Amino acid sequence: MKKIKILLAFISVTVVLCGMFTGCGKLETDENSSSAAQTDDSASENEITLGISAYPAFYPWYICEKEGIFDKYGLDVNIKYFSVYSDSVQAFSTGQLDMLALAMPDTIAPYVNDIPFKVVMVNENSDGADGLVANESIQTIADLKGKSVATEYGTIEHFFLLKTLEKAGLSENDIIFTNLSIADSAPAFLSGSVDAASLWEPSLSTALKKEGAKLLTSSADTPGLIPDVVVASGEMIDNRKEDITKMLNCYFDAMDFYVENEEQAIKDMAEGAEITEEEMKISMSGSRLFTIQESIDSMDSTEEDYSSLSYTTKQIADFLKSVNMIDDVPDDTKNMLDSSYLKELLETRESTPVPDTKN
Repeated sequence: MKKIKILLAFISVTVVLCGMFTGCGKLETDENSSSAAQTDDSASENEITLGISAYPAFYPWYICEKEGIFDKYGLDVNIKYFSVYSDSVQAFSTGQLDMLALAMPDTIAPYVNDIPFKVVMVNENSDGADGLVANESIQTIADLKGKSVATEYGTIEHFFLLKTLEKAGLSENDIIFTNLSIADSAPAFLSGSVDAASLWEPSLSTALKKEGAKLLTSSADTPGLIPDVVVASGEMIDNRKEDITKMLNCYFDAMDFYVENEEQAIKDMAEGAEITEEEMKISMSGSRLFTIQESIDSMDSTEEDYSSLSYTTKQIADFLKSVNMIDDVPDDTKNMLDSSYLKELLETRESTPVPDTKN
């Protein structure tokens, strides 16, 4: 088993100010937090534990929960919320989760580390839901030199920050990197503890409320760079294929509901995430949600651009190695993708329309 430097992030994340700031979305007590995400002996034998964290593309799963969609398919689903995103990846990698919603770049370390799983759906591309915010003294990316910048080590936001710095001819060595969870990076920025922060929604919009705050760049400037996906564990792949298909049916039923009942869908997601409905609308506006066919096309594409999930993953892996975050770049990233479940869906339903989150 190869040594994976990025996994050190799971034990190096510093958590401060937790619970002091409700605007960043759902926070949990230690008793219910991700560190306590252990297998429940009393749980149903057929229970599916789905891990999510505070990110817009993951919130539609709350529609499934609140509108009885899981029940429609006879599924016993436990949505496990993680206030620290990297903890969700660790929980999945150690067998505590059956399925996980995460950013595609964060599948690379588990894959290289021989964790058995498959990407079974790409549900969106970030289109402004990730961004770099700075205080009024910073007007350009180049101005970050010598400044303190907060984000969560080893996550997609760390990657996004490094890629942004690279475009300006800078590296992590040119800034004062401050390792905080995403939930804590926003309040650190608001309090003036750091000069800038790389964040995802809803933390991004909350940070921008600070007087003089400036959005230096967002994922809208790099379309296709940050795809978000759903992965299924090796145990699910080997023994519960039908349940994987049912879970994806649930998700696209939620998309149908979102299109037809947008106000209630926003309410469902806002209640699940514990943010306001207005904050939810703003958060979702940064996501370009995929139809079934678009998800299949992205997973199966052999194009040499960001429309192809395997190409994007390879580019990200190359970059992670260049900054010594992983030791080896896999040459077979397409092997982690399995679009067969989505293709099965198309045999029984049309390519589901998705909501226009920009309206």
